[in-house]
Amino acid sequence: MNRYFIAVLGMLTGFLSGAAHAAPGEYWEVTSKMEMPGMPFAMPATTQKVCIAKGSENNPEKTSGDKDCKMTDIKTVGNKTTWKARCDKDGEVMTGMGEQTTSAKGYEGKMKMSGKDMNMTMLYSGKRLGGSCDTEEQVKKLKSQMCDTSQYENTAQWINASTLILGPGAACADQRGQFCAAVKKDAQSDAETYSALIQSEKNQLGGVSIVKECKLNMASTTKSICKTLNGKNYNHLSAHCPAEAKKYREVQRRKDCEGRSYTAETRAEDFKKCMSGKVDERDIGEDEETPAPRKSKKSPSSEAEEGMKKLRGMFGF
Repeated sequence: MNRYFIAVLGMLTGFLSGAAHAAPGEYWEVTSKMEMPGMPFAMPATTQKVCIAKGSENNPEKTSGDKDCKMTDIKTVGNKTTWKARCDKDGEVMTGMGEQTTSAKGYEGKMKMSGKDMNMTMLYSGKRLGGSCDTEEQVKKLKSQMCDTSQYENTAQWINASTLILGPGAACADQRGQFCAAVKKDAQSDAETYSALIQSEKNQLGGVSIVKECKLNMASTTKSICKTLNGKNYNHLSAHCPAEAKKYREVQRRKDCEGRSYTAETRAEDFKKCMSGKVDERDIGEDEETPAPRKSKKSPSSEAEEGMKKLRGMFGF
């Protein structure tokens, strides 16, 4: 998912809700579904009751609220409206077109957008429910839902929503202080939070750098988190803490080697081979009926390699 996805999603959301401009409105039932090729699962359709400004349900130029996305060539013939769109986020461009057909009771349409490495289609429909409402209240309600921190189980999950807090015109900008304090604290002691932070810096969705915006000292943060490296967080931290990872592997290898059974004549030599990683199963004594227990038949490096393979399988890299 590239970094201008958020900009496009903001434009599509604004178009569907009609809440970009606070004004007297009426209630609509809006159903939308996004399709993206290559997704491991189909994204479900969502239906919600929204307040749309009167007369704006068929004007994408008014309902689009993202400054990075512009709509042009808006044409209405009869009950059908078509338009073109262009989103430019930090030099990356995504273009597309949309169309909508409106009736007395509602509307339905679709919007297709494509870029260098991402394509998506938004299918939507709206059913007029009637009744007066205030679109400003709708804006407040949507903001409250987006900025509800109770939906995040930990800081790592909160990091994934950083564009809502740190991005240009962020809806949840008032959470900046709380968010940055949590990231600074947890990234130094929690491997999952640190990994989420590193991934966020790599992707920088919406062009947002948490490190820059929160003024994080990554050298100090990395030094602190590396002190916590152990068997449980090894796969998260080994690539970022090479010295600590090497020491951990040596300790684990020593425990493994000390648990082996050797012949009395070659004990010192065989232990040396084991510590070097060149041990041969044939060197292990077979004359003892009850050999010393081994904690693992696999070396820590093999376990780490298998762990990385599992992570690649889970996250697709």
